[in-house]
Amino acid sequence: MKIYEQIAEDIKKYIVSNKIFQGCKLPSITKLCEKYNCSKGTVIKAYDTLCKEHIVYSSPQRGFFVADNLMRFSEESSGIYDLSTGNPLVSNIPVVDIQHCLNSAVELYSNISLAGGSRGVPSVLEILPDLLVKSDIYCKNKNIYISQGVLQVLTLLSKMPFPNGNDTILIEEPSYIYYINFLKADNIKVKTIKRDENGIDLKELEEIFKNEKIKFFYTIPRNHNPLGTYYSLKTRKTIAKLAEKYDVYIVEDDYFSDLCNLSHYSPIYYYSELKNCIYLKSYSKTIPYIRIGVAVIPDSLIDTYEKWIDYSYYYSYYMPSLVSQATFESYIKSNIYEKHTTILAGNIKDLLRTFRKITSKWDEDIVKVIGGISGYYSTLVLNENINCDKLIENLKKRNVFVSSNVEAYYNINKFDNSIRVSSARLNIDQLKIALNIIYEEILRLAII
Repeated sequence: MKIYEQIAEDIKKYIVSNKIFQGCKLPSITKLCEKYNCSKGTVIKAYDTLCKEHIVYSSPQRGFFVADNLMRFSEESSGIYDLSTGNPLVSNIPVVDIQHCLNSAVELYSNISLAGGSRGVPSVLEILPDLLVKSDIYCKNKNIYISQGVLQVLTLLSKMPFPNGNDTILIEEPSYIYYINFLKADNIKVKTIKRDENGIDLKELEEIFKNEKIKFFYTIPRNHNPLGTYYSLKTRKTIAKLAEKYDVYIVEDDYFSDLCNLSHYSPIYYYSELKNCIYLKSYSKTIPYIRIGVAVIPDSLIDTYEKWIDYSYYYSYYMPSLVSQATFESYIKSNIYEKHTTILAGNIKDLLRTFRKITSKWDEDIVKVIGGISGYYSTLVLNENINCDKLIENLKKRNVFVSSNVEAYYNINKFDNSIRVSSARLNIDQLKIALNIIYEEILRLAII
């Protein structure tokens, strides 16, 4: 780390630790030069970096002051440990940042009267290709569609016809609860394939693609909900290859992708030659004040997809509001988005390290730990003699909230007696306490 970067990092920690507050004056350039034994130019560069991140502001002839819009993860415990959701606390997002985006949004779209047709506001669509490239998603502007979220897009894709003429949707088991509930409610034809800590059986996948009328394969390759795992490079490449060979589309839900610390990771879309893969991405985890997502639709589906967007207005509202789109645009252009994702990604990395360290000491004959390597989620598979519902009930009495994975299975008879845990709303100390309580209750039930 360069000296100016170290100075900037130290000032951030100084602010976050509540040792100095919004509006307070920061140490002078001269004092910092003496402390770090460096030149004035180095300190000025550190302060310039913080100014660009909206953490510090300068006042002519007076010095530098705290803007105080850094993310904070509460160090105090309320005694309640919520591991049942992957949605971070809205309060973690700095109000100053959101106010800045909202104020900019009002000015930005003051002369726009429409939400941007079926795809979104043009100015938002213009910035998305460059943003998506950072995730190895290379596409043209015409293929990008803005929506309120992933589930809205999945609803349309599930109902509309595809060029391959097939009518069955293949999903992983376990998988995203809300999508499973939708598929059941709408009586859509579904085929499942088992996914565990090792991924999926690629030979079985080929047999399904070859012999079943699969319209598309819905998959969460990384940051899997509820497993907390990711597909290997070999698996991702093979899925793309098999999909092309058997004329099956892939619907890739890149859940929490911006908060992922996996190195050298490229989505399935990257290996699909941009033909038969639909890429879905939500930004609601980094800016939870609004609901907004992006879908990258291949050329072969654009005409049909746009028709079904029009149909959707009879029973739902597909497009995010102008305020949401404008706030999102300001969020990206101001670099606040980049700042937030960097901080959140670092926080997840620390939480996962803590999770693995604690659970590595657990008895595998009593509880099998899956995940803890990608995203907020992990799954705990309980010994068959442990009553899952009883464990959840006992934990609730101790203010620890977790969820059963039963609804994550399309076929309830395949439920593996597991619970899902998420670290999204905890700091490291809270996670340690919660995991110790969970293991205590598991051991208590195992003895009984």
